[in-house]
Amino acid sequence: MRLKEVGDNKASDTHAHLLNPDWHKRLTEDQLAAYVRYQFINISENAVHWDSFAHARKRPHWDGGTDLYGVRRSNIWAQIAREIRKHGAEPGMWVHAQFSPAAELKLTPVTLSLPEIKPTHLQSKQAPQIYTRYRADLPAMLEHKFDLAGQTIHMRFKTTASLNLSKEDQTLYVLCDETYVTASPFFRHAFAADAGCQETVEHYLFAAAVDYEVHQCVYNSLIAQTGEQWWLTETLKTLVVDIRQHWEGFYG
Repeated sequence: MRLKEVGDNKASDTHAHLLNPDWHKRLTEDQLAAYVRYQFINISENAVHWDSFAHARKRPHWDGGTDLYGVRRSNIWAQIAREIRKHGAEPGMWVHAQFSPAAELKLTPVTLSLPEIKPTHLQSKQAPQIYTRYRADLPAMLEHKFDLAGQTIHMRFKTTASLNLSKEDQTLYVLCDETYVTASPFFRHAFAADAGCQETVEHYLFAAAVDYEVHQCVYNSLIAQTGEQWWLTETLKTLVVDIRQHWEGFYG
């Protein structure tokens, strides 16, 4: 479901290697370790911006160095990076898989909460199987997310019609509604671009680009199958290049 029809976007030829799903193979071990660290903190602490305190905070028990008890710790992210490369996996998806249904997370009996995911899970014996399962399940998951986004956006437009807002204000209101509209930043960005709602495009752009950057090969395959080229905007692709340039230029 779309808010309006638009023409196909033309693929950008600029920075071709950074728009290739295999871009991460160019990263040094330290750069890949930093990327893995970012993805883990991003999803575990809902901290998508890498300049936030969550990412800046030193964590010797994970990052290496001497902890508060004087114990010398090794850098677990470097170990995880080597594990990912050993299996030839997409690093972002390797991290996200541990937080997905593919990890078969179960509520703990006493607290009725999901177990804490630790970096050590990323190098467990089960990690490769969880990654493979997540990778296989992802196309159906994304299609479901798209359908749900379209349905809830459509319903919200109907229920807000009585507010007599201008079309522009109603579109902004609906697409940014995170109470009644169930949609990921990627699909909010896509629907917003399709509707010409620039404020919403910009609001969800970074989170949408991070999501696409992590799951690029699956998104691309799904777009090719469905013909939904409008999901992927030129603005988003440009930011993906910027994000990957950040990691290529990272020096701890």
